[in-house]
Amino acid sequence: MTDKLAIDGGSRTRNEPFPPWPHFEWDDGAAVSETLRSGRLTQITGSYVRDFEHAFAEWHGVNNCIATSSGTSAIHTALIALDAGPGDEVIVPAHTFIASATPVLHQRAKPVFADVDEHTFCLSPDSVRERITTRTKAIVAVHLNGHPADLDALQEIADERGIPLIEDAAQAHGALYKKRKAGTIGRVGCFSFWEDKIITTGGEGGAILTDDDALADRMRRIRHHGEGPIEGERAYYHLELGYNYRMTSMQAVAGQMQLRKLDRYLDDRRRNAAYLTERLGELPHVTPPFVADYAVHSYYKYICRLASYLDTQRFVQAVAAEGVPISRRYPTPLPQQPVFRDLGLAGPPCPIAERLGGELFTLLVHPTATTNDMDDYVKAIGKVLKGLGE
Repeated sequence: MTDKLAIDGGSRTRNEPFPPWPHFEWDDGAAVSETLRSGRLTQITGSYVRDFEHAFAEWHGVNNCIATSSGTSAIHTALIALDAGPGDEVIVPAHTFIASATPVLHQRAKPVFADVDEHTFCLSPDSVRERITTRTKAIVAVHLNGHPADLDALQEIADERGIPLIEDAAQAHGALYKKRKAGTIGRVGCFSFWEDKIITTGGEGGAILTDDDALADRMRRIRHHGEGPIEGERAYYHLELGYNYRMTSMQAVAGQMQLRKLDRYLDDRRRNAAYLTERLGELPHVTPPFVADYAVHSYYKYICRLASYLDTQRFVQAVAAEGVPISRRYPTPLPQQPVFRDLGLAGPPCPIAERLGGELFTLLVHPTATTNDMDDYVKAIGKVLKGLGE
């Protein structure tokens, strides 16, 4: 292999495809196929969704799980049940996926963007204190990339104001905050089972966790057209405005099969991450993921920070040309996204979020990857840093 970068016509570091994710085994397909043949394809006609909800709640040690059609609909359902609406404000991080904030708009409430922590990239309690007002209805704490937010500090702020803390754990299945599982500490915890998440329910899907039984009953109603409980003969009696945010039987069974493998998946991700962190420590200009003392990371994505004096876009393009998967991580902060900016919702500056957009990049450590794959990452990144004259 020559030192000439692949992006400039040199040989690639890696030529074989990177191991794919998600990965399904024979038993996953067999279980979904059997469910399909049963003809009981919805939560109304079958018990599969209830079975998954029970298993997911039990794994987390909470009273209630409400399965939904996506992580986005989970957050929206929670906001409805918590009575967020016109005139209200909901504090959300400036650096996260857009679905942490758009459900606020769906409720005709105002998303208020707070800055994030310099090291964890999660919601900054100090910035939240600066943004909170008498109109603040809720705080959305995103456990970004699999690292838990500072929940004690955020819960203290929420308790002072008597408002709910919503955990967006879409990227943090199995992450721990002071030995407690992410998604179980706030008033509600919202999860996504999208295609490439730590576990998936077959491409789309979500869930909400809560120990509040009354709130859980309302969220079950909201995700099913506002219809009252079905006991015996269905009455078609609708108590409030709701949505079709239901999960299908096939999704639920896929999720239950994945849940049985979650502990193994987490071990594999953490093993790959630990190995990659050790190897990347040998290279200059790249900072591996930080892990706070209070946290156990679940590594949905392995996010590195490139020195600010380097061109991240050029770096990512060059590494990708070497044959390993890499991408920038949320290069446009939410306040600068047109959907919010054009409505005049950008708000005060969030300098850390704005800097991170130009410095972060994503590597993959999912369970099908091996230490050899991690080695190829290190080789490709090292080659590019050298080739760029660094």
